[in-house]
Amino acid sequence: MSEQKKPLSRRRFLATTALGAAAAASGTLAMPSILRAQAPRVKVGLLHPVTGALSYSGQQGRIGATMAVEEINAAGGIKALNGAKIDPMLGDAQSTPDGGTAEVEKMNAAEVSCIVGGYASSICLAVSQAAARYDLPYTVDVGVADSIVTRGLKNTFRFGPGFGIIAKTALDNLATINDQAGKPAKTVIIVHEDSLFGSGLAKLLNAQLPAKGFEILETIPHPTPTRDFNTVVLKIKAQNPDLVIPANYYNEYVLLARTMLEQHVRPKGIYSVLGGAASSYKFVKEFPDAAKYIMDCNHWFNPKSDKAQELKKKVEDKGQFFTYELYMNYNAVHLVADALERAGSADRAKLTAALAASTFASPIMPYGPTKFVNGQNEGAAPANTQVLDNDIKVILPPEFANAKAVFPIPA
Repeated sequence: MSEQKKPLSRRRFLATTALGAAAAASGTLAMPSILRAQAPRVKVGLLHPVTGALSYSGQQGRIGATMAVEEINAAGGIKALNGAKIDPMLGDAQSTPDGGTAEVEKMNAAEVSCIVGGYASSICLAVSQAAARYDLPYTVDVGVADSIVTRGLKNTFRFGPGFGIIAKTALDNLATINDQAGKPAKTVIIVHEDSLFGSGLAKLLNAQLPAKGFEILETIPHPTPTRDFNTVVLKIKAQNPDLVIPANYYNEYVLLARTMLEQHVRPKGIYSVLGGAASSYKFVKEFPDAAKYIMDCNHWFNPKSDKAQELKKKVEDKGQFFTYELYMNYNAVHLVADALERAGSADRAKLTAALAASTFASPIMPYGPTKFVNGQNEGAAPANTQVLDNDIKVILPPEFANAKAVFPIPA
């Protein structure tokens, strides 16, 4: 009879039982050494619309957020938490508010310490409300509707500027650019997407443009997605405005600009406020003629920052475009990491308090130190860009500018 088939004697049974008990007591049987040595983790939800109409922007946002997580973890994690690594939980809002809300429920059940992302204003509005039910800290990456931070939600923090300050800055800068050129522009047509973002911005523009000396000939809304802008461009062509001001997401912005080029509609200027493609290297590379000379007031990085240029190179070396969605999320995750360090805890209440007291100074953005007032970072500010020489240059404010505005568009 082979050794394997020998009956189990009482002596062998007792010896085996004793060995098993000893192993269990030492933890080696149930917990291998590789697991016992595993570093602590902090769960952070990264929520973006990576499918649906807003998928490109959502995917760019996810790239920026995960790059920041990788960088923080590689640098030793959250030192105040014994080097705890950030453990990202990825969520897809599917380009809808309901999709975003469903992901909040999953992330709360998974006990994340906070959530970063959202992108679109309508998604951010729903996500912030859902997260508030669980006192779950939420950091907005991009969403600009001011209503996101004016409802008294203690859990919500927006790192970038809202469209109230962006619209004011944009119109002040537009008036300055127009005045310096001898006031060639007097009439305007606004083209905007019809969700919370575009409709709210159009309302602000209609209220403020006349005071700056501009006559609004028409305000044209459109849904997202829109696959054909021929009718819209025919309206623009018929009224021949000096300026066209688009406010829409990436795909629609590109299609509008391309349709204007195809129909030979070239006003004195295309001046965007939060243009979805106007400050996009992807747009400039793929459609340089349609992008040429377009100006935009938008989220933008500090071109004079070595850190910003290093990050830009790193992104481009990966074959990606350095878009505002990407670096806004990159900074939002670093903001959360800074708060975790100061809180010394992943407890939601403590993290909320640390975020509220943040003085995080991003080396990437043309911002001052972070100062949250009712959830809005008052240190945040937009920049004006223009597509010049197949590149995107900052033209205002002067302290961050690396080019001068070309206006009106040369014939």
